[in-house]
Amino acid sequence: MNRSVAAYLVILAGAFLWCALIVAVPFLAHAGGGASFWADVLREPFHRVCHQLDGRSLHLWGEPIAVCSRCSAIYFAFLAGTLLYPLFRDVRRPHAPSRALLILALMPMLLDVALGLVGIAEVTTSSRLVTGALFGLLIPFVVLPVALGAVSERHAQPTILLHQPKGSVDA
Repeated sequence: MNRSVAAYLVILAGAFLWCALIVAVPFLAHAGGGASFWADVLREPFHRVCHQLDGRSLHLWGEPIAVCSRCSAIYFAFLAGTLLYPLFRDVRRPHAPSRALLILALMPMLLDVALGLVGIAEVTTSSRLVTGALFGLLIPFVVLPVALGAVSERHAQPTILLHQPKGSVDA
């Protein structure tokens, strides 16, 4: 199997696991008993990347998921974008993306936050979901080519042998 394809599958599996854990938290919390302990254990690492405000979070089984609505949209859309990536780009031959794509992906989210801060528009759950999803969907088209290209380059470099030919004298 091509190393780029293997790297793609590892990234896809990681994105799937991350999203599964986001949903596992409210499932375990709802289950109660000892499962609630595991919900708290799983929720903690997500707290390092998200504020987890209950009022800004989606709920399943009456419990908040592990991250806020914007973060959940980013992560689930990243998974969707990663799944869609091979339909638009060759995983075996990654090429560097345009920086404009990164800016394009960030703009709706930044605009949503900025308009909310100055009071021109209200930042709602819907606006968080839409702008987060746009960002998350485009980011694989920036991140994957870089990651897959790094794997390809790493394994394409020739091996340099560090030995002295017979008969040479070390000075």
